[in-house]
Amino acid sequence: MVLLIVDTQKMIVNEKLYNFEQFVKNVKALIKAARENSVEVIYVRHDNGKDGELTKGKDGFKK
Repeated sequence: MVLLIVDTQKMIVNEKLYNFEQFVKNVKALIKAARENSVEVIYVRHDNGKDGELTKGKDGFKK
């Protein structure tokens, strides 16, 4: 069993997201519970490539 966290980057998950604070709280709780129960946590982040805002190294790419 694993917990898969997908695209929780600044540009995608921000204050514009409906119920943002609760979403972040829920994700953190899931990660904590997974770690406490020896469940592997896998993070997948979107990368737009060379010139996109979701490019590794740019602010929007950060989690």
